[in-house]
Amino acid sequence: MKYTTEIEINKPIDRVIELFDNPENMKYWYPGFVSFESLVGEIGKEGAKSKIKYKIGEREIEMIQTITKRNLPGEFCGTYETKGMWLL
Repeated sequence: MKYTTEIEINKPIDRVIELFDNPENMKYWYPGFVSFESLVGEIGKEGAKSKIKYKIGEREIEMIQTITKRNLPGEFCGTYETKGMWLL
């Protein structure tokens, strides 16, 4: 499965990257976001691993995010793993 999305934001790119890099802002663009926990590496950098929890309906989902490529503003890639699912 490949997932791509685009949103046009009318703000300076440096400001958008600053907001994107702050885990406190994840609640604004991840539906169902509950919490973020850094596990390995520097937050937001290639190789970093984090635990992200979501609540969708009555179900809570815990995913491990691994950042595989960071070349902002044009590219941000990662893997997302949870029981029975692995997304690239």
